[in-house]
Amino acid sequence: MRRALAALGAALTATALLLTACSDGYEQGPAGRVVTKDRDYECKARATGKAARQNCEWEYELTTRDSKGEDHEFEVSSSVYDSCYRGSRYPACAER
Repeated sequence: MRRALAALGAALTATALLLTACSDGYEQGPAGRVVTKDRDYECKARATGKAARQNCEWEYELTTRDSKGEDHEFEVSSSVYDSCYRGSRYPACAER
């Protein structure tokens, strides 16, 4: 009984982690074929007390082309950026 409960708990934890990884705060971009990928290292200054500090992080962007031939650029997570290569279909590439 304990093993069954432990297995069930592990399965629920894994499912919760997968769901939170998919909902990473980025809205899903428009469907289409990935035509370009871009990543930038952005630094933003923020004042805290006496000294200003910089908060630096990578920003990842994909550009897709829809069936009408229009390009759409949007921000994605690093995992989606890594999963989607040029020529792949978005959002199917993000769900691998």
